[in-house]
Amino acid sequence: MPKTRRNKVVSLTKTVRKTREHKTSLIDRVRESAEKYPYIWIIRVHNSRATFMHEVRDLWKGSKIFYGKLKVLALALGDKEESELRTGLSGIAKRLHGSVGILMTESSPAEVLEWFKTHSRQDYARGGTKASETVTLAEGPVMIRTDPPETLPHNMEPQLRALGMPTELRRGVPTLLREFTVCKKGSLLTAESAQILKHLIIQMSDFHLTPVAYWSAATSAVTEVNGGIPPREKSKGSARATKDATMAADDDEEDADEDEDVEIDDAEDDDEDEEEVATKGGDKVAASMMLPAGLA
Repeated sequence: MPKTRRNKVVSLTKTVRKTREHKTSLIDRVRESAEKYPYIWIIRVHNSRATFMHEVRDLWKGSKIFYGKLKVLALALGDKEESELRTGLSGIAKRLHGSVGILMTESSPAEVLEWFKTHSRQDYARGGTKASETVTLAEGPVMIRTDPPETLPHNMEPQLRALGMPTELRRGVPTLLREFTVCKKGSLLTAESAQILKHLIIQMSDFHLTPVAYWSAATSAVTEVNGGIPPREKSKGSARATKDATMAADDDEEDADEDEDVEIDDAEDDDEDEEEVATKGGDKVAASMMLPAGLA
């Protein structure tokens, strides 16, 4: 047969698409863990960062954390009373919506609440984030927010100008020709203003996790904390039968609006971390995480 002359779409990405077997394997791992642990928590994630999520995983060795593909997680736990893995777990499955993950642990509720109350990490804000303060730069040399303040290196001046700052190079120092407001408190950051803040080492993003509900094996009931999270009921028009777990998991490919395909599991990800997080000394992050590229 002659070859077709129609244009073909060729994907240049090296990312391997998740298969049905991968989702089925995830369901099996979630169910195996859910049978083992006496407490299953829903954790709300604020300003998610992969590096910090890996750190939390390392600090919670001995527990299991799953974050991503919420429909698959809900399916594994059972989102209906007749299909729930353990009595009461459907209450957790129905609350899996938004930017949340699951923590399975043997630690008591008091320990979990106390730990997450104090754990947070500062990071550079991204475009679309609300500014936490007004940043106005005075006319003159552009200063980095360090202690003591320092000037930016000379090779940064073209980048500042490209980001919209009225600068020029004077005696090897990037210099503002007039006062410049980077952002105002409460306004949404643009991609350019977020990049300027990063150059100035001004962090406005606060990564933290909030426990909102947990299931206890002792009571087989779900308890809401910190304001809780309401269960999401399926509408009549979108309800689907979920008799076959594998077929139902395949529907999760349509869940791109939920969150990125990220699954954090103690057993698998140890060899995938690009940077080992130092946790032996306690709750800490390497100093290199806190500097923008090129300024470390």
